[in-house]
Amino acid sequence: MSKRMDRQSRREQIAEAALKLAEKGVSFITMESVAKACSIVPSALYRHYRNKDEVFDGLRDLVRDKLIENATLAAKEEKSPMATLKNLALRHADLLYKYPGIPRLMFSDKISGKKSLRRKAFLAVMNEYRQAAASIAEEGQKSGELRTDVKPEDIVFMLLGTVVPPSFIFHISDGEFDPRPQVKQNLMLFEDAVKFRKNNEDV
Repeated sequence: MSKRMDRQSRREQIAEAALKLAEKGVSFITMESVAKACSIVPSALYRHYRNKDEVFDGLRDLVRDKLIENATLAAKEEKSPMATLKNLALRHADLLYKYPGIPRLMFSDKISGKKSLRRKAFLAVMNEYRQAAASIAEEGQKSGELRTDVKPEDIVFMLLGTVVPPSFIFHISDGEFDPRPQVKQNLMLFEDAVKFRKNNEDV
């Protein structure tokens, strides 16, 4: 007999299934389709998420957890802020490659409506993620590894710029383009651009 999942594990499984369905389009996320993907009956799904809106809230929490986990793991695995930022970018690229439903979700009407509270909640998640990365960049400036004539927040935007365009091409090519090799190339340019030099003001 298989071990019964605890409530949190089941909620995460449901959110993962919904995110997988989002790869085909956000409209494919229904209570029935999510329940089927989890091999449970709809009535069991309603014990964890009362409606589809709550499923989307669960997706937001899932995306947040994965982003923050990446930042935490990158910091643990590396010994310098520069290496941590590059690790974080590679993890971000891997995340978007593994879960192509994320951009579909982020830019869907379910999220991006002008007065959508859910849009504001997703924006808060992204701001939290950028702040975590900015803290790493600030550490690099204090240690003398990263240039100090630019804001940590601008370093983070440049870092995200190594990931987002290749991932966008992956998205619109329907998976035919693998963004990860290009991200690695971009990170070499990123490192060259933001590393500290004695005469950064002349760069």
